[in-house]
Amino acid sequence: MADGSAPEMSDIENITRIRVQYAKGSSLRFTGHLDMQRIWERTLRRSGLPLHYSQGFHSRTRLNLASALPLGFTSEVELLDFWMEHPQPLEEVHDKLTSAAPPGLVIKSVHNVDLSEASLQSQMRASDFEVTFFTPQERHKLLSRVNALLGKQQVIRTRRNKTYDLRPLILNLEVIQSDEGETGLWMRLLAEPNATGRPDEVLDALGFENTDYLVCRTQLILGD
Repeated sequence: MADGSAPEMSDIENITRIRVQYAKGSSLRFTGHLDMQRIWERTLRRSGLPLHYSQGFHSRTRLNLASALPLGFTSEVELLDFWMEHPQPLEEVHDKLTSAAPPGLVIKSVHNVDLSEASLQSQMRASDFEVTFFTPQERHKLLSRVNALLGKQQVIRTRRNKTYDLRPLILNLEVIQSDEGETGLWMRLLAEPNATGRPDEVLDALGFENTDYLVCRTQLILGD
């Protein structure tokens, strides 16, 4: 301005996009994707942060989750973006979210994201998962199952009455050992639009029932 003072920022220029990394603990294992969205809407409202709402007659908190997590799974690395009307200190944002979050929802970090960045869903490329078994597994037997699956040219599956090939969705599958000496699995699965691998489908193809194991997502891999 002519008097040397800083120009006033418009409402749009004030809008801030925040990315939250959070853990989904065991108490939220059986909370589905839509219910997680509702939990986040309530958490954000309770936080008292200056939220930016969607336009329209029925305005809602503007938020964006990276990737749906199948029912029964936990995660250490979920991501969510939300928008605020004006900037707040990140430490304050973290503290307010932590105070408002329900049991099982752990706020790990928050940081600013450029408003022009693409949506989290469109950036998803792959996900990593670790599998622990309720019944101890013999390493050589589990390795034999893994090698047999990876050696197939196709792994035809049916999901929601549609047939698809699971094999190209498995980017990596390994037998691992935990710090406690228990034998488990680590897998990296494709997670692109219309091409997303599910750990429960891999485990079913390996011959395991969904009551045999626990699955935890350990990494989300984003791309351009």
